[in-house]
Amino acid sequence: MTTNKLRPVERLNGTGTVITKSGKEISVQYHLCFSADSEGPEAEDSSPAGLKELSGQVWCPHDGSFVCVHSGQTMTLCMEDGRRLRFAHRNRDGGISVIKWIG
Repeated sequence: MTTNKLRPVERLNGTGTVITKSGKEISVQYHLCFSADSEGPEAEDSSPAGLKELSGQVWCPHDGSFVCVHSGQTMTLCMEDGRRLRFAHRNRDGGISVIKWIG
């Protein structure tokens, strides 16, 4: 029996800045987890660095309405380590969908 499970590869936690479509900068917290297919080495060749999925949350600890107010909007997350990505919230808990990695 073959199972297709994702295993955590890298976790990112920290404080960052979200830039909204209108250019407003908001201080946020984030928790992201990159996962890879655990099928074996051949599966790791199917995407860059074997990464299959990114899951996580972005929320504002000072504004409980942040997720609801910006739900469905494309925003940019600037992380502590300098990486940036465009995302949108996919649920009310702050879960995100990555639209595009900027760098």
